[in-house]
Amino acid sequence: MISYDRARQLGKTYVGALNMGPEEFAALFAPDATVRVGGRDASPTAVREVAPPGRSAFRGARLEPPHVVFTVRVRDRQGVEDLPHRLLVDDSGLITGLEV
Repeated sequence: MISYDRARQLGKTYVGALNMGPEEFAALFAPDATVRVGGRDASPTAVREVAPPGRSAFRGARLEPPHVVFTVRVRDRQGVEDLPHRLLVDDSGLITGLEV
C-alpha cells in the first residue's frame, strides 16, 4: 500500500495526465489493468469521457485499503461534480485497477 503523501502526488500526476492527452493518461496504467466506468468494463479513454480534459481538477486523495481514492472535480455549464476514482496501484506506481 502506498503512503498518503505518495497517493496525493500520484493524484496530481493522474489528473495532469488526464488533462494532457490519451497517451499520457494511458501510460499510467499497467498493460493488464482493469478499468470500469459506470459499472461497465472500459478503457482509459472512457475515463476521459466522464472526466473531460480541461474541465477536470484534482480535489484530493484518501486511502481506503487496498484502494487509493482520488476526488476529481469536473466543471461544466451547470456547475461542478466531484467524482471518486478508486484505484489499485502496484509497487511500481502503475494503475492495475480503476473504477469511476
